[in-house]
Order: sequence, then C-alpha cells, then structure tokens
Amino acid sequence: MSSAPLIELASIVKFFFILFRVAGVFMISPLLSNRSVPAPVKLCIVLFLSVLLMPAVGPYPSSSINSAWTMAVIVLQEMTIGIVIGFAASIVFAAIQFAGEIFGLQMGFSMASILDPANLGEASVITSFYIILGGLFFLYVDGHHLILTALIKSFQLLPLGQSFSVTVAYSLSELVAKLFIFSIQIASPILVVIAVLNVMFGLISKLSPSMNIYFNVGFIIGPLVGFSVLILSLPLFRVLIVGMTEQMEGDLLRVIHAMKGGV
Repeated sequence: MSSAPLIELASIVKFFFILFRVAGVFMISPLLSNRSVPAPVKLCIVLFLSVLLMPAVGPYPSSSINSAWTMAVIVLQEMTIGIVIGFAASIVFAAIQFAGEIFGLQMGFSMASILDPANLGEASVITSFYIILGGLFFLYVDGHHLILTALIKSFQLLPLGQSFSVTVAYSLSELVAKLFIFSIQIASPILVVIAVLNVMFGLISKLSPSMNIYFNVGFIIGPLVGFSVLILSLPLFRVLIVGMTEQMEGDLLRVIHAMKGGV
C-alpha cells in the first residue's frame, strides 16, 4: 500500500503561480522594486510572501494543465497581472520624480545630478531629495501595505489561471493622465513664483535695457527664491503625497476590476 505524497502536485502548481504574480509586483512597484535592495533579499521576501498567501488563495486544478505551452501562458498571465498592479502603484513615485525634474529645471539645478541607486542612473539633486522625502511619507501612511492588500484582493477577484481583460489599458491611461496632474500640483509653487519673477525681470529689462538685470541678478536670485519656495512648499508636498497615496488604494482596486472585465 503506497503512502500519500508529502506535497501534492496541485499545491506545487499553486505556489508556483502565486510566486510569479508576487514577483511581478516586486518588479515594478515603488520601494519594493528598489534596485538598491540586494536581489537575494527580494527573492527571500517574494518566497516568504508566496508561502504566506498559500492558505488565502483557492486551489488550482493541476489537471487542467495539459502541456508546457499552457503552463507558460498561465505563468505569463500571472506575472503580467503582478506587473500591472505594480505599475499602477508606481504612478505616485513617477509623479514625484517628474515634479522634481520640473523643480530642478526652474531653479537652474537640472545640470547638478547625483547617482540614483534606485534607478542605477543619474538624477538631479532636487529629484533625489523629493524621491527620498516622498518615500518616507509613503511609508508613513502605510503605502506598502496598500500594495500588499491590493495583491491579496487580486487573488480573490482574479483567481489563479484566469485570463485578464485588455480593457485595463484604459484604466492605466487614466492613471498616466493623473500622473501629470499630480506633477503639476506638486511643482505649481515654483512654476508660479518663477513665472512672476521672469515677468518682473522682463519689465525691468524693457524699462532699462542697459541694466541687463537677468544676467546680473537673475542667476543669483533665481536659486535663492527656488530654495525658499522649496522649503515653504514642503507642507503642501506632504499633503499631496499623503492624498495621492490614499487615492492609490482605490486606483489599484479599479485596475484589478478592469482586469476582471468590470467597469
């Protein structure tokens, strides 16, 4: 009389598919996908989360996998679902990065760049400052918990092996449009102040062209005014980031419903 296997094939298949959806989220979501975090650490976290999610995810019938092609398609589907969820969550940091570039450009610091370990490239000083500060606010309001909550709900709304609707592209396009709106809101103080400053310099230069005030004074006043606006606008930055992070929960649920085929 043969003994039952210690681990059933259905459990192995279920864990395998959960692993790829979790890995898809970690590939692109904010903070969780940070490239400064060593790959072995990410792998351990992905494996740990996959094990924790095993009891919460319904069983997957391994008998429905009749070929290697079917297995590859389901793996690709699960990873794509995770990537879409991570992309929707990354809109917050994309808006922060874009706003930081606008701030640096208006202040004249766009050429001053430092190493950005998160993207393994260079970023302006103001952009790096905004990303770090935004990351702290993101953690402060438990933004990473919202991503994990959306991941858990995705298994309830989109069971393992279920295909997703391509209409999710419309929801993602709305999020991209929201990205630009958030960026302009964050950078609006410097845009308004620099615009007023340039108008004043233009009027003075028109009244007295020989003063050449923009080159004599503008290069000095511009960065000083920019730093003052940056410091004074930090409370507004905090309010916007907290609001964006709180809205992220609804955005993630809408994206998951769109993948399911809902409105």
